[in-house]
Amino acid sequence: MCGRYAMYTHPTRVRDFFHIRGPLPNFEARYNIAPTQTAPVIVQRSEGRHLELKSWGLVPAWSKDGKSAYATFNARAETLREKPTFRDAFRKRRCVVPADGFYEWTGQKGDKTPHFFQRADGGLLALAGLHETWQGKDGEAIYSFTIVVTAANLWMSAYHDRMPVILADADLDAWLGGPPEVVATMMTAPPEDALTERVVGKAVGYVRNEGPELLA
Repeated sequence: MCGRYAMYTHPTRVRDFFHIRGPLPNFEARYNIAPTQTAPVIVQRSEGRHLELKSWGLVPAWSKDGKSAYATFNARAETLREKPTFRDAFRKRRCVVPADGFYEWTGQKGDKTPHFFQRADGGLLALAGLHETWQGKDGEAIYSFTIVVTAANLWMSAYHDRMPVILADADLDAWLGGPPEVVATMMTAPPEDALTERVVGKAVGYVRNEGPELLA
């Protein structure tokens, strides 16, 4: 699955890379984003792509208390069209989660090795996502998102059996605004040579740790 990632590229470069319109939210470089934390996502608005801050872990609009009954930081590509938690967001509220890279762990429990995965050509990753807005009776609002995951390709399977759906640059407009039956075909693993991998320090395994030294 995808339970930790990094987004440290400066907001202005994110804007230029993804052709963002409108004001940029304030967000600091992050090297250890975890579920429940706030991160930037790209959504389609009438005037173009916007970068907005949302909480990682989708809370469906029909939730009674604004909480998820189970982990919703990932949505499985094979079942999200049928799952009540995700199916409406898939039809109407898809987003792109920009990332510099994501982490996975290998090895035995208690002695796992963290690996950092990045785009092979040095660009930013465009992770497929879904977003949702929950409104409470008292006016409280929760803006949340999830990352779509699929079966790993052969290269990635050496590290994990699942991986994020990584969108090609040419597919971003379709994912953000195309019909569900078209974008459903995009929820597959990327080419074998799409990513690079390197081992990083075990400090990234602790959510409280943050900073560029985690990638050393």
